[in-house]
Amino acid sequence: MRNNTYRALGIALLATLTACGGGGGGGGGGGFPIAPIAVTPPPAANPDPVPQDPVLPALSLDFELLTNEFDPVKLLAALNAEGSKGFRWVTSPNFKNDPRHVLSKDTKATDKYIYEFLDVGLSQDDYLTQINARGAHGFKLLNDGAVVRNSAVSAWYSYTLETSLRRNNSNTDPNNDPVSLDGFLAQLNAKGAQGNRYVGQVHFAPLPDGRFNIQSVYENAGNGAFQYEMLPRAGKDADFIAQLNAQGARGYRFNFIAFLKSGEAKAFYVKDKAQTPKFTYWIVDRPADASAFLAQLKDNASRGRAFFIDNYASGTDRVTGPGSSEPVQKVIYSASAQCQGVLCGDLYAFSIMSIY
Repeated sequence: MRNNTYRALGIALLATLTACGGGGGGGGGGGFPIAPIAVTPPPAANPDPVPQDPVLPALSLDFELLTNEFDPVKLLAALNAEGSKGFRWVTSPNFKNDPRHVLSKDTKATDKYIYEFLDVGLSQDDYLTQINARGAHGFKLLNDGAVVRNSAVSAWYSYTLETSLRRNNSNTDPNNDPVSLDGFLAQLNAKGAQGNRYVGQVHFAPLPDGRFNIQSVYENAGNGAFQYEMLPRAGKDADFIAQLNAQGARGYRFNFIAFLKSGEAKAFYVKDKAQTPKFTYWIVDRPADASAFLAQLKDNASRGRAFFIDNYASGTDRVTGPGSSEPVQKVIYSASAQCQGVLCGDLYAFSIMSIY
């Protein structure tokens, strides 16, 4: 599951006034020439001011990159070594076959992060048992195979699974509606009203009848109720950023993109019903390599913008080559105001797995 604010420049309308003159008569006589009436043109209208980005306080964030470790034992050891220094695993970008892990640290906090990996090949029941056992000890689901605990914070998490309403997962389910996704939106809001927040999906072994077994994961941390909205995903970057910011002004945080059977994309937004926050977004070009990405992360943090989504496929810019045309990859940054809790952190990327 991934923005520069385009601005409209007002156009000054210039009125051109034409003065008309007359000529003398004929028949051997000539009149005095008639001087045109002088008309003073009105002053040109001032153009509308160009909207400026808000000046935001710098975020107290530092970033670092880890080289990818394909050995899970070594990766876990590296994450915990950095977690003890206050670094949190954020995302794992790949640049020209150079996979990295991005970690972030709030330099003003005393956070200490502990990571654990879940067992591989768990059944649906065993998976749910394992994440709830860890959630009771303050471990939060980071992605479908890892959990993390901030030892500086007292917290607990509980999880539930619901059958995903994807068309390739539950064609026989009467609630499945791949044409409109209305059934999925209803599931989100029913769970959200009970304090359960959608965090992503987990794939399990196929069902006996051959259907995929994909479960939607909901997290409850005892911190309120959530409301969801579904909108057509605006195609062009300028339209999408306008949609993001319009929803953000209403307190809705962008959550994920879902695709209909027709291929049309829908954008899902979530709101903490107990708060009235504001969210602002920016879409920027994705750097070509890891070091430039690290510099971009730090530069945006210095301007009050937190990393939000990597590898967002542009709806406008494309790279065209022989026989192909691919969307340009972008990065989305965000800022929040009047906000506390799970939707609002200085550094915020929903779950790595929140793609429907």
